Amino acid sequence: MTAAVAALIVVAAGTGSRLGAGVRKAFVDFGGRPLLVTTLQRLAVRGDLAPVVVVVHREDLAAARQAVADLPRAVQVVPGGERRQDSVLAGLTALAALGTPLPGLVAVHDAARPFVPLAALDELLACAARDGAALLAVPVVDTLKREDTASSGGAGLPSGRIGGSVPREHLLAAQTPQVFRRETLAALLATARDEGRSVTDECTLFEAAGLAVGFVQGSPRNFKITTAEDLALARAVLALEAQEGSPR
Repeated sequence: MTAAVAALIVVAAGTGSRLGAGVRKAFVDFGGRPLLVTTLQRLAVRGDLAPVVVVVHREDLAAARQAVADLPRAVQVVPGGERRQDSVLAGLTALAALGTPLPGLVAVHDAARPFVPLAALDELLACAARDGAALLAVPVVDTLKREDTASSGGAGLPSGRIGGSVPREHLLAAQTPQVFRRETLAALLATARDEGRSVTDECTLFEAAGLAVGFVQGSPRNFKITTAEDLALARAVLALEAQEGSPR
C-alpha cells in the first residue's frame, strides 16, 4: 500500500449559482455522473493522498454519501460552511476527529476542477514539503486591463472605459490543488475566522503571515467550472480525453 503523504480535502459546498444548472455545481451531470464523482475518480489513483474528506452543502450530505459509495477509496463526507475557508476548516476539523495518525501535509482541491494534472502532483507535494505551502499555477497569457471605475460607474457593468493596462509579466493564475502544512493551515484559518477576515484561497493566509508559498506549473485544462460556458468546454475536454485514452 502506498504511504500517505498528504490528506485530501475536496471542497464542494458552493451553490454554483452562476452555472444556472438548477442543481448545486457538485451534482451537475458530467459524463453520466456527478461532477464531484468525476473529480474524485481522477484523484483516487493517488494512494498517497489519504485520508479523503469531501465537504458539501449540508443539504447535499445524503446525496453526496450515496454518490461516493462506489468509489474505490473510502471518502468521508461532511457539511461545509458559508464561505470556502469555513468549508476547508470544517474539512480539517473532520480530519483531526478521525483519531488516527495523519500526514503532515494536506491538499485542498476544488471539486469544480475535474482535470487535475496528475503528472504535476509529485512535484507539488515536494514543493509543499519544502516551503510549507504550494499551489499549481499557470502564467497569465491575456493582456490585462484595469477598469476606470470613476468614469464607467463601477466594476461589473457590461460596458465602460479602460483606466490602463496591467503588465502580465510574472503574473500567475492560481489553481488547485493547493498543499499546506496541515497544522499551520488549521491555525491560520482559525485565526482568520476569529478576526472576521475573508480570503479567496488558503495561500492568501500564508502570504499575509509572511510565510513562503511555492508554485508548480499547472495546466490550462485544470480550469474551474463556474459558468455554463465553462461546463460546455469541460464536457468537450472530457470527450477529448476519452478519445486520447488517458487523462493528462
